[in-house]
Amino acid sequence: MNRELQIIRQFNLEPGDRIVVPKSLFGIIQHHALYLGYNNLGQHLICENIIGVGVKLTRVEDFFQDVRSVTRTEKFQGNNFERRKLVEKALSKLGMPYSLINYNCESFCNDIQYNVIKSSQASVGIFIGFIGIMIALINTDYGNV
Repeated sequence: MNRELQIIRQFNLEPGDRIVVPKSLFGIIQHHALYLGYNNLGQHLICENIIGVGVKLTRVEDFFQDVRSVTRTEKFQGNNFERRKLVEKALSKLGMPYSLINYNCESFCNDIQYNVIKSSQASVGIFIGFIGIMIALINTDYGNV
């Protein structure tokens, strides 16, 4: 059995299921992607939103090539008709640009699965960035005293 099918079976992936993998050291940042099933050539596909690229299709074997672990998978709770609609919606987003704040990988998956464009990672990142700026400003002010 090839690696691609092993991964599909290991996580019991069905079209519309979310895959979350670590993207940074210690897994602080996570990458979200959607399994779409297989195409006419029998290639299993994932749809993901990538910095500098935007929404694109990726073969499962390519997606998992550098992935050392899977944080979690989230099963899509719809029926087969809803799964087909989800795949169509994901495909309609191909080429849509990536935006760290407005449309990152997590917000893309939330948009497709739940019709809500939001990212908890972006919110946390903005908060941490704000704290970092405040600390830098405080240190600058004290340096001038």
